[in-house]
Amino acid sequence: MHAKSKKGYSILLSLHRHIHHGARAALAAATLLCAVAQPAAAAPYGPYASTPGEASLADALDSAPPSGDRAAMLASIDALPDATARADALGQLTPRTYALLPRLAIQSMDAADREIRHYLVERRSIAIDAPADVPVRGEGTIHMMLSGGLKQARYDAGFDRPEARSDSRSLRFAIDVSPVKNLIVGATLGIDGIDARLDPAQRPRITAFNSQIGPYASYHNGRFYIDATASYNFAEYKLRRQVGWDGFSDRLTAAADGDGWAASGEAGAMLRAGAVRVQPFAGLQYRHADVEGMREGGGAAALEVAGYRTRLMRATLGARASTNVDVGSWTLRPTVEAQWQRELRSRPDSRIEARFVAGDLPIFSLRPERLDRDAGLVSASVTATRSSRMAVRVGYSGEFSGDRRVHAATLSLSRRF
Repeated sequence: MHAKSKKGYSILLSLHRHIHHGARAALAAATLLCAVAQPAAAAPYGPYASTPGEASLADALDSAPPSGDRAAMLASIDALPDATARADALGQLTPRTYALLPRLAIQSMDAADREIRHYLVERRSIAIDAPADVPVRGEGTIHMMLSGGLKQARYDAGFDRPEARSDSRSLRFAIDVSPVKNLIVGATLGIDGIDARLDPAQRPRITAFNSQIGPYASYHNGRFYIDATASYNFAEYKLRRQVGWDGFSDRLTAAADGDGWAASGEAGAMLRAGAVRVQPFAGLQYRHADVEGMREGGGAAALEVAGYRTRLMRATLGARASTNVDVGSWTLRPTVEAQWQRELRSRPDSRIEARFVAGDLPIFSLRPERLDRDAGLVSASVTATRSSRMAVRVGYSGEFSGDRRVHAATLSLSRRF
């Protein structure tokens, strides 16, 4: 090869090598810049979980790299100062807010059932105390009842279960007939609106509207009685919650429907101790409430939640006592009642499964800590009757357990036609 040609070739080869090494250096610098600009999610998140529900969510987050808006949300968790703050953030991302929805429906079913059974107690008392000329068949045996009630309830927080405080207002109508002596057969229709506030720091809010319909029956022979009630409950839920910590905030909304069924049976004796009537009793109650699946609207924290349910089977033991006081043409009947209630199922609440609306993370789940199995129920009322045809009742009832307190006041008016 000519000397000039060799020299030119050497210059070209050297230039090529410099260009190649420069390109590699530029590529490495660009890669490093991207890594700094988009930090990977810290982790794993599992060590920060403090409940089984948070652990399930952490496993889902650790199983796939962050993407889109979720990357910014996770980066804000990584920036939190300590493990406690990160665990709280994980808890807010779980579906724990929804854990008490079926319980609110059951609370409404319980209120309706107790109101009807209190009404049946008064119907029996009026029938026993009625003069002999009061008809028991045909004309004059139809009774109607209209009642309204207010209720406040508080549920303490537990593992994967939020604190909740609720107020409710209810209206109920019942009509029954006595086809034969001492037998009552009727039907009831009612509505109940609930407004619940959960986890005060986050300020989520649930509104639930319950509609109920069902039959009831009662029979006594002067010494023993038996009552039976049943109902179907349709619930409409709306929920608003805010997820937030330093560096992240998201407002979320959801709506869902639910079905429920309730059945109760109670049997007891009718005893007298002088002027006081005493009724010891035992009962069995079944409650079923399910919530359909729902999809939240919002940002990166929005969840899609599958349907879930609560099933209860309770046994009750109790007693009530009443007496009559005549005041002119009216008879006043004060009544007190106390009962112990035991949940027979060890796992009444089903698992709740969810996933983020955005992204492709796997499903995560939680099983809320169950409420206490034992509860004490008390009630007190005064009924004023006139000529065995009309009765006005004012009453209070309370439910007390280790993790919940429920207080209710009712006013009812009943009349025989």
